[in-house]
Amino acid sequence: MFKIGEFSRLGLVTVETLRHYDAVGILKPEKVDPFTGYRYYSAKQLRALNRILALKELGFSLEEIARILQNDLSDDELRGMLKLQLIAAEREMEAVQSRLNLVTTRLQYLKLEDDMTAYEVTLKSVNTHTVAAIREVVRDVEQVPERCNTLFSTIAQWMAANKVPFGTPVTTYYNESYTHQNIDLECAFILPDPAAAAKAAPPPAPIELRQIEAVPNMAVTIVTDDFHNKVEGLTPAYNALGKWIEANNYKIAGPPRELFHGSPQNGDLTAEIQFPVEKV
Repeated sequence: MFKIGEFSRLGLVTVETLRHYDAVGILKPEKVDPFTGYRYYSAKQLRALNRILALKELGFSLEEIARILQNDLSDDELRGMLKLQLIAAEREMEAVQSRLNLVTTRLQYLKLEDDMTAYEVTLKSVNTHTVAAIREVVRDVEQVPERCNTLFSTIAQWMAANKVPFGTPVTTYYNESYTHQNIDLECAFILPDPAAAAKAAPPPAPIELRQIEAVPNMAVTIVTDDFHNKVEGLTPAYNALGKWIEANNYKIAGPPRELFHGSPQNGDLTAEIQFPVEKV
């Protein structure tokens, strides 16, 4: 089982949201410690969480979602309800066109939830790496892509000017749980030739040359399904990792990393999601 903060990371929702869902009765923890009051969630609850989020984004109120969940609708019945929402949305003004696209995408995502096994999870050791990095607290989650682009560009300019060879870009998320505000993250390039960086002019602040420690057990999955053009993004891959970690009796032992290979321009963008783990 996962602590509430760990479950929020895997489900990509805030701790406050999970507590609210508990309070209104639509997603109760699998277990509550009677002495500490700590909430514990199971990976099997990720499916229920995804369904709640999908229904909420489609305009259903929490009261309506509660009724849907209590009636235990089949996927066909739920799809029928979503199609009715789609018909109603088509009659609205052009301003809601983005919502229509979201309905279509979420209908497809209901099928995707049953295919999480498509994300193969492996366990590997990760060596110590030298990186050129910038760590920053980003005010809002909507600003993360733009800020990461800026941070990576800042590092890349110094590396190019000093002829430091480029390695894989990696983003590390340090918050103990998923959050919409004050995201503590680090953007870095792995340096395949640390000696070249050592000979270069010292990087200006806020760039820092440092080592990231080796990880003996890293749960890893690779995503190659055009995720950057999908509403759900990397969420299914995070969910698959959560199921694998629980099923194999591991627990999360450090901040997750996202490594990116290739590029959207070349049509080969690949994400590698890494979670440090240790045996329960």
